[in-house]
Amino acid sequence: MDHVGFDREPPANLTTMVMAFGGWVDAGQAATGALRHLVRDLPAARLAWIDPEQFFVFTQERPEVRLKADGERDIQWPRSEFFAWHPGDGRDGLLLFCGVEPHQKWRAYTKAFLDVAERCGVRRIVSLGALLAGAPHTRPIRVTGRSSDPAWRSVIEAWGIYRRPSYEGPTGISTVVLDAAERRGMSHLGLMGQAPHYLQNAENPAAIHALLTHVARLLHLSPDLSHFAEAIQEFRTQCDREVARNRATREHVHQLEQQYDATAAEEQPPLPSGKLDSEKLMQELQDFLRGQPEGGKEG
Repeated sequence: MDHVGFDREPPANLTTMVMAFGGWVDAGQAATGALRHLVRDLPAARLAWIDPEQFFVFTQERPEVRLKADGERDIQWPRSEFFAWHPGDGRDGLLLFCGVEPHQKWRAYTKAFLDVAERCGVRRIVSLGALLAGAPHTRPIRVTGRSSDPAWRSVIEAWGIYRRPSYEGPTGISTVVLDAAERRGMSHLGLMGQAPHYLQNAENPAAIHALLTHVARLLHLSPDLSHFAEAIQEFRTQCDREVARNRATREHVHQLEQQYDATAAEEQPPLPSGKLDSEKLMQELQDFLRGQPEGGKEG
């Protein structure tokens, strides 16, 4: 199989895949954070990987050097990894994927990706993502869904989160993969969280938790989410502390809260009009959040 390496012979009964790509639609690192949590919690063992050589520009997504326990250096390349999990009760298992959005040769990458899925017996795919939105950090994360599978669509309609696709414009690798998957006869469902636009570089435990809650409910999983309450509270406390230091920031967040409450979770509120340098406004907040201790992160 071109561009793919396997750790062992793949099973053929991993009928559902959950995938998350970092980059384009991974605001707050919510999608990849949720996927990594599932891999650890189930737990799922690595099954295969896509060789990055043909798909990444390494001056844009650089390899990283890590020191081993013996002091030797280890080079870690951009990862595109598949993990397998079996429930152990005779039911079909899950194929989990987490990777960085590739820079080039998307059609070849998509073929390699779906060849692995097909070999493992995947018939339906759940895609996780998160967008930057006009949403305040003081309110629950909204999650919307769309699906090409009638049964899954009826479920998310019953949950009140179904949204008919309406976006037109530049897109990411997940859309390309799902489009090709549908042509192979695989149905799909997308879950999309909405993270505060003024926290572009901060890992958001509330957004991770929101996606995890929805995918776990959809697939009848029971991941351990017990530590999220403390992480979310600490994250919001840190945000509150920094927002309080700047009057323009306070007013901006208050406006977002009013819009959020007025929409009653029906639609994503638009970003407020007027002059607002969001990057300048929240620079201190982002710098502060980058220094969060490891214990406050998921991923």
